[in-house]
Amino acid sequence: MMNVRPELGASCRLLEKRAVRATLVVVLLAAAFAFTRQGRVAVKTALFLPQILPSAPLRPMEWLTSQPLHVRVSHPLGSGQGAADLYRPPSGGRRGAVVLFLGVAPAGPDDPRVVGLGEALARAGMVVMIPWSERMMAWRIDPEAPEHLVAAFQYLRQQEFVDPGRAGLGGFCVGASLAVVAAADPRINDQVAFVNAFGGYYDLRDLLAAMASGTRFYNGSQEPWTPGPLASEIFPRQIIEMLPDPDEQALLQRAFLEGGQAAPDELQGLSSLGWTAYRLLEDVTLEEAQGLIAELPREIAEALAALSPSQVIGQVHAPVLIMHDRQDDAVPSEESRRLADALHEGGQAQVHLTEFTLFQHVEPIRHVGLLTYVREIAKLYRHMYRILLAAT
Repeated sequence: MMNVRPELGASCRLLEKRAVRATLVVVLLAAAFAFTRQGRVAVKTALFLPQILPSAPLRPMEWLTSQPLHVRVSHPLGSGQGAADLYRPPSGGRRGAVVLFLGVAPAGPDDPRVVGLGEALARAGMVVMIPWSERMMAWRIDPEAPEHLVAAFQYLRQQEFVDPGRAGLGGFCVGASLAVVAAADPRINDQVAFVNAFGGYYDLRDLLAAMASGTRFYNGSQEPWTPGPLASEIFPRQIIEMLPDPDEQALLQRAFLEGGQAAPDELQGLSSLGWTAYRLLEDVTLEEAQGLIAELPREIAEALAALSPSQVIGQVHAPVLIMHDRQDDAVPSEESRRLADALHEGGQAQVHLTEFTLFQHVEPIRHVGLLTYVREIAKLYRHMYRILLAAT
C-alpha cells in the first residue's frame, strides 16, 4: 500500500472541502437564479433561441415543454369578423400575450416558419395571436389594419388565459409599423405592455421616397440602396393603386409590372396624378421623389400619414423594442433609427434598438463568420430577453 505524506493528505482534504463548498455555492446560486423572475426569463430565452434559428442542431425546449395548443379563432371587428391563429401553453393560469402582425405578403397560416414561431413563443410561456388580412396577403397595405389590430388586442386581453396587464403588440416589416400605429390608439395605448417592431418604417412617405430613388438616408447623409424583390413588387402596386382612373392603372401596370411599354401618346394623356405616379416609378433622385410625394393630393397624403408611426409617435406609451437588419432590402434600417430617435425625443424612456447582420430582412439566415455569429446571437439573446421579461 502506498504511503501518503501527512502534509499532502491534509492539502488534498482541504482542496476537497473547498471544492465541495464551491459546488454548493454554484448550486445555491443557480437555484436562486432559477427561482427569480429574471432568472426564469434568462433560462427561457436561452431555450427559445434554438427554436427560431434554422442552423440550431438541437431544440431542447421541445424536450422540456408540452406541445402548445393551436386554434383558429374569429374575433369581432367594427364590421364583420376577423380571423387569427392563436397559440398558447397547455397549462392553466393567466399568461403574458402578444398580437403579432406579419405584414404584407406574409407566409400563410400553415407555413412552417409561422407555426414554428407561434409554438416557440407559446413554449416560452406566451399566448400568441396572429391576425390575418386578406388584403395584405395579396401584397397590398391594408388601410384598415391598425383598426383591426386594436380589435384583436382588445379580444386577446379578454381571454381567461391572458393576463391583461402583460399583453403587447408586435409585427414584422409593414406589420411592425402598423402595430406601432395601433399601439398609439387612445383606446388601448395605456393598456399595451410592450411593442416589438421588427424591420418597420417610421414614415411611409420616406419609405416611398427611398424606394423610388434607390436611396437610403439619415441625418443628412445618403447612400445608394437597392430594393429587393419584395419591395420591388409591393411599391409599384401601392403607387399604381392610388390612381382613381382604372385606365391609368392599367397603363402603369402594363409598363411597370408586366414588362410592357407605354406609348408617348398614352403618357401625354396622363392626368397630373397619373404623371406623378409614372415619375415615381421611373428613376428619380431622392430630392425629386420627395418633391413628387409632397405634391400628392391631400387625401392621398393623409392616407399615407395615417399609416405612419411618425404621425402618432407621441401617443405611444408602452416600452418599444426595435429590431432591424442593417442590410435590409425591403425597408432601409434608417427607418428604425428615425423611429428610435423620435421616441427618445418624445421622452420615451424605454426604447431599445438592435441592428443585426444575422438576419436577411426578418429571417435569421444570412451567412456570417463565426465571431460575428456569436456576437449576433448575444444581441438577439438580449433583445428577446427584454421581450420575454415584459411578458413574464
